[in-house]
Amino acid sequence: MKGAIIGDIIGSAFITTNTSNTDFQLFQSTSAYTDDTILTLATADAILNHKDYEKTLKEWVRLFPKAGYRPQFLSWALSDNTKPYLSKGDGAARRISPIGFAAKSIDEALTEAEKSTIVTHNIPERIQAAKAVAAAIYICRESGTKKEIKTFIGQAFDYDFSLTVNDWKKIKLTPQNNISPVLPAFAAFMEATDYEEAIRLAISIGGPSNTIASITGALAEAYFRHIPKSIVRKALSRTNTKMQAIISAFDEKYFSHSIK
Repeated sequence: MKGAIIGDIIGSAFITTNTSNTDFQLFQSTSAYTDDTILTLATADAILNHKDYEKTLKEWVRLFPKAGYRPQFLSWALSDNTKPYLSKGDGAARRISPIGFAAKSIDEALTEAEKSTIVTHNIPERIQAAKAVAAAIYICRESGTKKEIKTFIGQAFDYDFSLTVNDWKKIKLTPQNNISPVLPAFAAFMEATDYEEAIRLAISIGGPSNTIASITGALAEAYFRHIPKSIVRKALSRTNTKMQAIISAFDEKYFSHSIK
């Protein structure tokens, strides 16, 4: 989960000013957490404390209402509306990583990913994207290979992994073309040899850099099991004590043995 938050923070500085280069300063003066981080922490909090996904999501949005949410989503989260929010966006896949880290089986990862997603994205392709990310993280945790991930995710969700990072760079990822950031994020992860390279490749794709880097970062954390301490320190310095408490508690319970 920490890998997703770090990816979001690093990628935030490149949302409006994309770069196709991988040689850039990881942390900029504008690097900050976004709604991706808040919603990821909400998912982690729900898991840690056995809370309802929707109620916990709304709790976190109300605590951090200025994290960059879409206006319609923010209005829903701040209201007493009991009806699920229906979005066609990519918000579910980017907040789903705690489920992949906490699941005791791949079936649990898939089931919980769907339960979390339908709260805001009850659309087949968005449910599929979230389940794919959660399942891939679980496979990484269980020491699965990239080939095994490609095989399982490709067959289970009919995903085509043939496009490379360079291919994705040529495709304009905008809200208008409605391309999910999940496959570009997988491409960056698949080509990387460590966590930092995964983040650099993810951001070089362009488009919604923080979201792609967030998904890539979660996959890379689960697979490589190491994030450089300097990167962790600089990223977490941009969060507050409440966020850090959830991150620390989640890592201790579900992943501390895997991070060097």
